Amino acid sequence: MDFAFKINGGHMGARKFWREYLPRLKYHNPSIPMIVNRHGQSQTPPTMTVYLRTNSQPTSTDSSAAAESHAQPSSSRTNLSKAQPPSPDERAVNIDMKDKHSSDILEFFMAETRAKALQPTKEEIAEMQGLEAMKKQAVVDRERVRQLRAEKKEEEDMLRRARAAGGMGEQEAA
Repeated sequence: MDFAFKINGGHMGARKFWREYLPRLKYHNPSIPMIVNRHGQSQTPPTMTVYLRTNSQPTSTDSSAAAESHAQPSSSRTNLSKAQPPSPDERAVNIDMKDKHSSDILEFFMAETRAKALQPTKEEIAEMQGLEAMKKQAVVDRERVRQLRAEKKEEEDMLRRARAAGGMGEQEAA
């Protein structure tokens, strides 16, 4: 990925993709190098370059040679990690992210790479349902506490008004 620090010039979708979707992609694909190059030039369009291998089964000598020749640069915040040209057994897909929403970028990425979304397991579904139930209960609890605080404040206001109107003095109350 190559995009600017600031969101001016159509870099908002790229930044949101980097924040929301790239960590998930990296979590589920830890062996795939993902390099982010950020810079201060908002006038250059944000792009993503995806490298796809054309041959599906390299031989053992090919894979060791490919590993040596593919020294991946690390991510950079100072515009040092430029997209490398594809090797002979790769093809590069460039995705223009300028003025695109992060979900649109993800859809295009999934279509180009033929990636499949993972379905949640039964345990994950149960956990999500539990979290949703907790959120609903939290709304009920917040409303109950708000009402209790409002009643307490109203009672304190009423006592303050009664004391100010000539009721029992503060010294007598103590």
